Amino acid sequence: MEQLFNPQLPGGRRPEIQLCIFPHLPEFLVIDSREDDPQVLLLNTDDVFDEEFYRTVEAEFSETLRASSDFLFSHFMNLPVTIEETVRDIAMTFILDRLGVQIDDEDEIPSVVVYVVSGGALTFHAGKILDGLNELIHSGFNGSESDHWGATIADLVKRESAITQKLNEQQMAEALKGDSPDYFTLWESRN
Repeated sequence: MEQLFNPQLPGGRRPEIQLCIFPHLPEFLVIDSREDDPQVLLLNTDDVFDEEFYRTVEAEFSETLRASSDFLFSHFMNLPVTIEETVRDIAMTFILDRLGVQIDDEDEIPSVVVYVVSGGALTFHAGKILDGLNELIHSGFNGSESDHWGATIADLVKRESAITQKLNEQQMAEALKGDSPDYFTLWESRN
């Protein structure tokens, strides 16, 4: 599991920026190794995804929705995938901008790896995920700063785990009551 947090790019290079996203938390972790002295930052989504972000996404959505197409129904059916890609690209642009990376030339874009810390892996392997994330920090820092970030990561993992567990319990309760599209029964009488 720890190997997931130690990627190597072609040629054995390490990524310049690593993002650790906790989908149910407003904070995300950034490990910026572009300089000789790596930085670890805890960013808040409200500080990155501001009103300009939403205007940009809305403008792109409008343009995509109205794009001329000979196969309109096919175009509509492909919208979810297109919108997801668009939002992901715009979000990455805003994150990089917040880190001071100007995307004027594609050759200047740093290598980025994104870890999404959630779901089943977090539920069943929280300790291993925590160890892997701590290893990312320890490889660039030592002493009290490393300990500080280790405590921050432990808090993020704990909070994400608690929210994920609560959501899973809610979904299970809804499914058992038949209030969910994922409703299931062990036995159904058709009489």
